Amino acid sequence: MFCINCGHQNQKEARFCGGCGQAMGKTGRTGWMIAIAIGCLLVLGGVGYGFSQVLGTGDARTVSHVEPLSEREPAPLNEAPEASVQKAETPPPKEKEKTQVIQETLPRVFTIFTESGLGSGFLYAKGGLIVTNAHVVAGYTDVVVRNSDGKDAAGKVIGISDKYDVALIRSDAYRNLQPLRAESIETPIGTEVIALGSPTGLENTASIGYLTGLNRDIELGFIYEKAYQIDAQIDSGSSGGPLLDAKTGKVIGINSLIMTDNRRFGFSIPLYTVTPLIDSWVKNPMTERQVASVFGVYENYAVADSHDDETYYDDYTEFYEDGEGGEDYYPESAGYFDPDHLEDFIIEFRSTYETALYYEEFHFIEDFLLPGSSAYKEYRDYFKEIADQGMHFEFYENVVTDLTIQNDTALLSTYETFNFTNAEGDERFYEKEKVYEVLLDEEGYYRINRVENK
Repeated sequence: MFCINCGHQNQKEARFCGGCGQAMGKTGRTGWMIAIAIGCLLVLGGVGYGFSQVLGTGDARTVSHVEPLSEREPAPLNEAPEASVQKAETPPPKEKEKTQVIQETLPRVFTIFTESGLGSGFLYAKGGLIVTNAHVVAGYTDVVVRNSDGKDAAGKVIGISDKYDVALIRSDAYRNLQPLRAESIETPIGTEVIALGSPTGLENTASIGYLTGLNRDIELGFIYEKAYQIDAQIDSGSSGGPLLDAKTGKVIGINSLIMTDNRRFGFSIPLYTVTPLIDSWVKNPMTERQVASVFGVYENYAVADSHDDETYYDDYTEFYEDGEGGEDYYPESAGYFDPDHLEDFIIEFRSTYETALYYEEFHFIEDFLLPGSSAYKEYRDYFKEIADQGMHFEFYENVVTDLTIQNDTALLSTYETFNFTNAEGDERFYEKEKVYEVLLDEEGYYRINRVENK
C-alpha cells in the first residue's frame, strides 16, 4: 500500500507509513470523499447535458437564455406566428367597405322638397331631426321629406340661420330612426370621401372622391368658414346632403356649393364648425314665427343651388293639398280669429305637445301658451312632475268638434285619444273631451289661455 503523503510503499497490514510516519487510516477516508465529490460532479454534468439535448441545443449554458413560457406569445396550432400577424392586419377589400357605408347611410339621407325646388338632408339627431342647407328651405316653414324608399312625410323647419348656410328640420315620421354618426374634429386633406344626395333630382346618388383642400373661406350670400374642397361630384340638388369619411362612415360635412365655371370641385361645410349652432336648435327649437322672421314665410328667395322644376313643385303641392302636411297659420291669422287657422293651431299644438312629452321638454310648447296664464303654469308644472319618470305617450286622435268665437276669445272643443305607459310598463287608454280657450296676444298671435276637461 502506498502512502498518499510521501508515496512510500508499506506493507498491507501497516497502520503507519514507514517513510513519513502518518497514520495510514486517514488516507482511505479522504480518498473516498474525493471520489464521491468527483462522482457527483459527473452526475450533475450529465443531467445538464441531458436538459440541453431535450431543449434542442448541444450546449447546457444556453438553457438560462430561454424565455419563460409564461412570457412568450403562443403561436396558433399548425400556423407560424408570422402568418398569424399578417392575416390579422389584412383589411377587407376597400370597395366592399364603401358599399357597406353607402347601404347603411342611405336610409338616413333624404330629399327635401319646397315649392321652389329641392335639396338634400340627413338625419342628425334622434327625434327625426334632419340637417340641410338654409338655402334649400329659405322662405318656408313646411317642407316635404322623402326617404330612400320614395315615401314622403311632412317636415317643419325648426332652425335656420341667415348668416351660415345651415337649417334644421323636424319630421316626426323618422323620430325613431337612429341618426348618423358625426365627426367632431377637422378631417385631414387627402381623406377619401363619399357625397350622398339628390343631384339634379337623381335621388339616392353616391359619388366618391377625395378631400382636396382645407380652410376655404367663402362669402356668397352666406358665410362659409374653413370649407372643405372636394372632387366628389355634386350638383344642384346635392345641397344639404352629407359628406362622409369613406372608411368610418361618419358625417364630416354638409355639401353646399359647386364652382359654376369648374364643376370638378365642390365645397362642403365642415360639420364640426356648425355643430354648436345646430345643437342649440335641437335643445331650443325656433318657433314658426321665428323661422318666418328670418326670410319671410313663402316669399320668393333666389338661390343658386336648388333644382327648380315643375315636377318637384307638383310633388310638394300635391302632398299638402292631400292633407298630409300642415298649413302655416301664423301670417294670415295675426290680429284676428280665422276658424280654419284656429283649428290648425290646436292640432299643431297637440302634435308638438306629443313631441314635448317624448323629450320631456316644456319649451317645445311654450310659444303656444299665453305667459302667466293658468294653461302656462299647469303645463310647466306637469313637465316638472313627469321629468325622468320613464313615461310614454302615444296620441291617436285629435279632432276639433266645436268652435265658438266671442269677440277677443275663441273656444275650441276637442275629442282626443291617447295611450299612456308608465315606468313599470302598465298601459292605459284614455279618451278625453277638452275645451281650449284661445286669446290674441299683444302682437295678434294665438295663445292658449286656459284648458278644461268637459
